[in-house]
Amino acid sequence: MAQSKPGLKPNPSSEWPEPFVAAAVQAPPSIGDLATGVDRAVDHIRSAAKEGARLIVFPETWLPGYPYFHGYPRDPGFRDLYDSLFVNSVTVPGPQIDRIAAAAKRAKATVVIGVNERDEQGGTLYNTLVYIGANGKLLGKHRKLVPTLSERLIWGRGDGSDLDVYDSDVGRLGGLICYEHQMAPARYALAGLGAQIHASVWPGYDFLHPIVDAATRHLSYENACFVVVAREVMSPDRLPPGTPLAEEPIWDMHGGSAIIAPGGKYLAGPVFDEETTVYAEIDLRSTIESKRWVDSVGHYARPDVFQLQWDKSPKQPLLIHDGSGASA
Repeated sequence: MAQSKPGLKPNPSSEWPEPFVAAAVQAPPSIGDLATGVDRAVDHIRSAAKEGARLIVFPETWLPGYPYFHGYPRDPGFRDLYDSLFVNSVTVPGPQIDRIAAAAKRAKATVVIGVNERDEQGGTLYNTLVYIGANGKLLGKHRKLVPTLSERLIWGRGDGSDLDVYDSDVGRLGGLICYEHQMAPARYALAGLGAQIHASVWPGYDFLHPIVDAATRHLSYENACFVVVAREVMSPDRLPPGTPLAEEPIWDMHGGSAIIAPGGKYLAGPVFDEETTVYAEIDLRSTIESKRWVDSVGHYARPDVFQLQWDKSPKQPLLIHDGSGASA
């Protein structure tokens, strides 16, 4: 029988969950084919669960695929690709998310997946991260705050009300989308909400490799949390026949998925240029040592000098006053 150190007693009611396996899915999306994409998401959840994964993270807008064409607005094919993206985007909640949630429940795994979300009322598209619990319940969603450069021709901006951290079966879970990792207030907000595990989702552009490395490892140290990096592989030969702009050099994506411990050490990956799923064991007790050095919203904070103010209220473009003093 293992002996405890003198003066140190185990706590049977510890708040720390047992170590678990996390998975980052590095797979090509099904461009222009939402139904197939959902089928493949279900398959990846099932496969990762068989490997013991209790947290499964998919890349940015993996359903139905990242809009690599956003930099070609003058090409006639842009409109056709946008139309295809629009009709193949998902509503949250909605039937596609229901299927993925059912798969998460069967797998007893928490799932984070990037989607192109279509607003049901206005028709605007959003770059959205969806969180689903191991019980199959929708935990929440987050719309990307600022689409980058010509991404703004595709997506609207999130209003910041849905940036959050969720209590899940594997710990306190949050995340950011691509260049949101460069937004220091967003990182600090997640630290303030106590994120222990961070879902970091990106496309697989090779120019992003050093940026992703720097941003995610720094966040793991700054926020004293684990980071699950999910990026995709893609290539022109994986496109449906007749896809516009198929000849342009915009479809080659090289992955780079990884799992990082608090403090910046790689536990797995980064893995490039192969379709795979990256696995690593996560033990949340490892956050204790990292927090001892830097607790950015605790002992290493100076709210008397610097203080973040966050307006988390929803920003509705239409407020209807009915004369009763209430608004809808």
